[in-house]
Amino acid sequence: MSLKLKNKKVGSNMGKVLKKLTHLAENITQVANQGKGSGNGDTFGEVFKGVAAAKPPFFLGKEDPASLENWIREFDKLFDAIKCPDDMKVSNGAYYLKEEVDLWWTQKKEELMKDPNFGWEDFKVALRKKFYPDHLRKQNCMEFTNLRMGTMTVSEYYSKFIELMRFAPEVVQTEAIKAQRLEQGLTWNLQGKLGGATFESLD
Repeated sequence: MSLKLKNKKVGSNMGKVLKKLTHLAENITQVANQGKGSGNGDTFGEVFKGVAAAKPPFFLGKEDPASLENWIREFDKLFDAIKCPDDMKVSNGAYYLKEEVDLWWTQKKEELMKDPNFGWEDFKVALRKKFYPDHLRKQNCMEFTNLRMGTMTVSEYYSKFIELMRFAPEVVQTEAIKAQRLEQGLTWNLQGKLGGATFESLD
């Protein structure tokens, strides 16, 4: 065999090997990308661990708006802190429902999740609708509206004001109105000491 033919054969074999290596590299890349695409399970596991590590409270589903609002607030803060993806908030939050509310979610989940846009905000609305009924909402709103300092200390009055204010967002829509409402509930003596000053914020 001449040197020319030999070189041609070697070149042909090298070409075949390079083709195979290129094909193999493409396959490896494809598999790697598929792994990334199907990594939702890993991501969910990481998020679940992040939530669990914070030891968030369970909600039991009693008609107790304070308990419900505290539970929602805790999860809002937690989801922000761990940067929980929106599409994982409902499933993670639902894990911390127990007893009556867990039974409710088991029955309502399929119906609510039919909406492809159903998310955490919708989940909170559904919870409030079921476990914070209108008669309790009105009752808490009235309690806030009628709140007066009376024999409480300023600190106690302020804490009570903050606690009840979240149940009447429609009554105190701006910072200035919050400040005005707080001032109106103070004793006449303290209102007099303020000298008619106008405050733009609750702080």
